[in-house]
Amino acid sequence: MKTNKIFALAALMGAFAFTSCAVDDNPVVIPSTPDTPVTPEEPAALTTDTISFEAQTLNEDGYWMGEENETGVDDGYGGTTYTCAFEESIAKFNTSYSVYYWSGYAVSSRTETSFDVLTTVPDQFNNVAGTAHTGKNFCVVNTYGQTIDFSKPATVKSLWFTNDAYTVSSIVNGDSYAGAAFEAEDWFKCTVTGTKADGSTATVDIDLAKEGAFVQDWQQADLSLLGEVVSLGFTFSGSRSNEWGVLTPAYICIDDIEIVY
Repeated sequence: MKTNKIFALAALMGAFAFTSCAVDDNPVVIPSTPDTPVTPEEPAALTTDTISFEAQTLNEDGYWMGEENETGVDDGYGGTTYTCAFEESIAKFNTSYSVYYWSGYAVSSRTETSFDVLTTVPDQFNNVAGTAHTGKNFCVVNTYGQTIDFSKPATVKSLWFTNDAYTVSSIVNGDSYAGAAFEAEDWFKCTVTGTKADGSTATVDIDLAKEGAFVQDWQQADLSLLGEVVSLGFTFSGSRSNEWGVLTPAYICIDDIEIVY
């Protein structure tokens, strides 16, 4: 009986020892995380584009200033006004058109440099340089609040500009609205306003006439100071003004708008 108790105790201790050895021989392994550096995601490549107005279809006189479409509304003066636009790259150029007037952004390929009040259409689509900056087409700007809208934020690096023949005719010869020809102290400029995604704005001024001289060729305007914008607007000011605004014909001709987005 005593022998059986010792054997039983020995058997129990052996079983415990066997179990302990089994645990030690099969440890729990916790997988480690490899020390791999995280590579930051590279930003998407930017696109640079130049808007040159070459794709716009013009009429037989070499210009586009809008057209009749399904948007027509009574203008209150016996006519109909149409909301128009053309697009190039990521830009939309908004224009208002009627048979009596237009405002916004027209496109022209005309090479005449003169202006006659009796032939305001098509002479208002002439520029003083007689050509586009590149290609055949350029844009004629005569805005009353219409903007160039971008489908995504863009930095407008620059554009090329010159004077419209209508503006220069007033500067050189005077007219019934602005009065006599410009004198040395007279001036005329275009202000380009860039609107950002948060609604804030920045401006750049383009001098078209000052100190007895006026722009007669294509010149480049640096617009990079506007920063990243979602739209551009154009306004005009000058020494020949009254309480309703500038009296000098409010035009500028532009071409080759360079954008990055």
